[in-house]
Amino acid sequence: MSSHDAGKYKTPTPPISLRLLRPPFNRSLSPIMRVSTVTGLLVGFLAHSAFAVGADQAVVPGGYRSTANIHEIPAGGSLARVGTEIRVIAADGTVVHTAPVPAGRTKKAKSLTPRFPWNSGWVTFAFWHNTAGSPISSFATTWEVPPVPETNHGQTVFLFNAIEPSAEDAILQPVLQYGPSGAGGGAFWAVASWYVGEFDTFHTTVVPVSTGTILNGLMTLTGSNATAGTFDYNSQFTNIPGTSLNITGIAELTVPTETLEAYSVSNATDVPAGSTVFSNITLEVSSGVTPALSWSQRDNDAADGFSTTIEVDGPTDAQIRITY
Repeated sequence: MSSHDAGKYKTPTPPISLRLLRPPFNRSLSPIMRVSTVTGLLVGFLAHSAFAVGADQAVVPGGYRSTANIHEIPAGGSLARVGTEIRVIAADGTVVHTAPVPAGRTKKAKSLTPRFPWNSGWVTFAFWHNTAGSPISSFATTWEVPPVPETNHGQTVFLFNAIEPSAEDAILQPVLQYGPSGAGGGAFWAVASWYVGEFDTFHTTVVPVSTGTILNGLMTLTGSNATAGTFDYNSQFTNIPGTSLNITGIAELTVPTETLEAYSVSNATDVPAGSTVFSNITLEVSSGVTPALSWSQRDNDAADGFSTTIEVDGPTDAQIRITY
């Protein structure tokens, strides 16, 4: 999204990551790609997928990354932010990998100048900024695995609830995916939990799921350190074993979202038909006081019919529909 677009969205402003990391569609593509109602789909997604992508890169939630910076968390393992690095820790406590936190970044940063050109394909989404003064302690969402797309052209579709920090240089999320990603996958639906940072990306092992499966995506606050100003979280599908991701020592997560994200879509039938309903959306804060929450929505490709509808608003049992 270009800087002049940001002024169109007054209250609240879309997350920084969405304003700075989602580049404008490439209008220089061949007119052949703009023949039908798949205009924005072809122009937008192909522009995103073609942007600075090399043979050593793979798609993850948030864009394309070097495969050297995509890390699977061992079964029963966890992540820990310690000083200037993030550690991947095996179930027995052994540190199996360390990834540096980009120099110059701090937990309290309020702006983002990405060193890697994130080219996220967020298509349509709902979001809220927590300014209640109490950390989000739980964020739950239920949805059903949709039918597989009618056609397969190597595209990737992500559906998820997620939370970002105020700096919006990272995201924690239990993700449903169709197609390939840096975690694996293919022409089938699969789930995993992800923590995507500015440079490095971490995920649990992908678990295939079938159309019609009910998913319960949950993120919870599991601890905090008042002296360090850091927080600990868990992300998982509560009904899918092997999807639990624990991370400690990171910044407070303040921006919850419900999102459709996609890459390399070349046809309207490359995405599921109909719509997906995120239901039983419930958000709690540590104080125990029910937050005054009103969801906002943003459509990046309304011209092709993609939309987010807030059907039931509020912090408890909300319902949000993503229409393809």
